[in-house]
Amino acid sequence: MTAEPLAPPRTHRRAIGFLLKLGVASIIVGIATGLAVLLLVWIVHSIEHLIWGHEEGPFLDGLPMPSPWWLPIVTVGGAGVIAAVGWYLIRRFGRKLATVEQGVDGAHMPWWETLVDTVLQVTSVALGASIGKEVAPRELSAMAGSKIVRWFGLNARWCRILIASAAGAGLAAVYNVPLGGALFAIEILLAQFSVGAAVVALSVSAIATFVARPLVGEESLYQVASLEVNASLVVAALLIGPLMGWGATSFATVTKALGRFRPTGWKLLVVLPLTFTAVGVLGAFFPLILGNGRALATAGFDLSQPALLLLLLALLKYVATTVSLGSGAIGGTLQPSVAIGAALGAAAAAGWAFIWPGADATALAIVAAAAFLASNMRAPFTAIALVIEFTDTGFTLLLPIFLAVAGSLAASRLSSRAGLRKFAPIDPGRE
Repeated sequence: MTAEPLAPPRTHRRAIGFLLKLGVASIIVGIATGLAVLLLVWIVHSIEHLIWGHEEGPFLDGLPMPSPWWLPIVTVGGAGVIAAVGWYLIRRFGRKLATVEQGVDGAHMPWWETLVDTVLQVTSVALGASIGKEVAPRELSAMAGSKIVRWFGLNARWCRILIASAAGAGLAAVYNVPLGGALFAIEILLAQFSVGAAVVALSVSAIATFVARPLVGEESLYQVASLEVNASLVVAALLIGPLMGWGATSFATVTKALGRFRPTGWKLLVVLPLTFTAVGVLGAFFPLILGNGRALATAGFDLSQPALLLLLLALLKYVATTVSLGSGAIGGTLQPSVAIGAALGAAAAAGWAFIWPGADATALAIVAAAAFLASNMRAPFTAIALVIEFTDTGFTLLLPIFLAVAGSLAASRLSSRAGLRKFAPIDPGRE
């Protein structure tokens, strides 16, 4: 008589059940995130193609001047009116919006207010507003994730991980950057590493990116030629890193400072349209500053504009983005940071060629963009992964990027009081 096999221990069965539940939840969250991104990308593409006359491609790519010249004034000003009215109505009659960070920490994210808020964001960008569009997919994805995790009865820790993973996957799917999106969830939103969180974040980002591919496409955001690293580029990266760190710290500080004085109530209905109209006037003469920054970054990587003009465009993009966000707009600074860094890097490459010829100007623009983004985000690994995936440069530029990012972060920390405290000796009595 053969003995029957012993049933697996109860704890073993529970562990298998939990893993299955977590796996199904991750798949559903990834699919929902991809669908959310498809909706937002479809809105952006539809408006851009309707207003700017493109059959393919993103806003202003390959378009040196808008036609007619006054079109940016009307469209960006119109975006200000639409956004101001929409955000005024949400804040007056809707439930309180929660940021992605608050949603990850368990705050309620109302579904229709969040949906309207994200549609207003991407509509503004499609009409030419000088803000990043990456907040919208993160926010909508986090909201969807927060609703889905309730179905599975997961504990607070895994709910937090899944919501953060959904937000990171929103970034991953909209730009086709699965690694960058997963790192965003781990490094910025969760601010701690665990194998379980990494598996979930990578899985959700991969699924969402795959689902969004029909509209986002499979190509990298920027197309650059093959690059090479030499001694001139390495030294240039060492020198440009701290400059990007100081510039990015200034950009983040000014944006935060202006954010404290954001208009509310009826003032929003006046200030936001006026500010957007002023940006539209600038855009009529310098169209590359409009939109989320992709057009300006492309000009920096392609070296399609003179060095002095790139310097001016970087400054104007800095001003246009900070005042737009300070006037009450909701949006991001990720792509504007890449654009400013790329323009400054390409301009610096023209000057560096007189000192030590040989450094690839496109490579230096990419290095500068990574350094600027790293200090603005305060997340070096996420920034490096994003820029590498944006440009599809692989491991080619890792050495100069690492050096520039390290110099950028050091300069950023040393230029702020918080940074000085972190570099100071630790007082054991205060730890």
